[in-house]
Amino acid sequence: MHVFFSRRTLLVSGLLLWSQPLLAATDPNWQIIRQRGFIRVGVDPMVGPPYFFRSDGRNVGFEFEILEAIAQKLQIRLEFVETPWPEQIEALVAQKVDLIFNGHEKPTRTPACQGTLPYYISSQWLLIGANKRPPKSFFGLAGWRVGVVIDSGGWALMRAFNAQRGNTVHLAGFQNLADLLAQLEKGKLDAVVLDTPIAVWQARQHPNSFRLAFKPLLSVPLVGLVRLQDNSLKDQLDDAIAQLWKSGQIQRILKRWSLWNDLQRQP
Repeated sequence: MHVFFSRRTLLVSGLLLWSQPLLAATDPNWQIIRQRGFIRVGVDPMVGPPYFFRSDGRNVGFEFEILEAIAQKLQIRLEFVETPWPEQIEALVAQKVDLIFNGHEKPTRTPACQGTLPYYISSQWLLIGANKRPPKSFFGLAGWRVGVVIDSGGWALMRAFNAQRGNTVHLAGFQNLADLLAQLEKGKLDAVVLDTPIAVWQARQHPNSFRLAFKPLLSVPLVGLVRLQDNSLKDQLDDAIAQLWKSGQIQRILKRWSLWNDLQRQP
């Protein structure tokens, strides 16, 4: 759904007046940010490619490019506040940052914050060894050794799959991505299930070691997060994101990072 700013027409003493945008009256947050001249964005470069990371001393990543496009639409500067990913929501609630834009899903259990329109539809994708023959279907994973990062989307997907199929997949959980990929590369795992951006990045960066199998599964919208009371900021961000979808700019950014697929749709 497109988000546009509306103006109410008021008839006062026979005069036709245009009010200020409704969002400006809801809370002062956006006006404060505008007067300050920049928006503080909580990010964690350690989340890594291709989301938001540093390369040759500069910020890069598809989330970084989308943030830059949003800032250009809003005519405001970005100030990045490096915040460890597990601490980002706490930093947002404590008003240390104005926005989190770092691979977060729409909040369902955190009443203190709210999500913007989606800027990317993430998913889970199966990554296998470059010389491994993929099974004919996802159900062909029976008997395979499949690795996942604990508490990730892939972890949830494969545990649900095993619950329905009688634990036919030999599931191995890992605390970090590096160990997971090392085991796949050594052939000690048959496959791993990763967030699509990470799976695509690894397949592109290491074509002699990994390749993708099947199509993405379990779509999940990624959103920016703001405080629950910051409706004026959310409205501005939503409007900018909607414009970027409509103009095709988000599509161009995602294609540049090989992340455009059939799951992407304009909100």
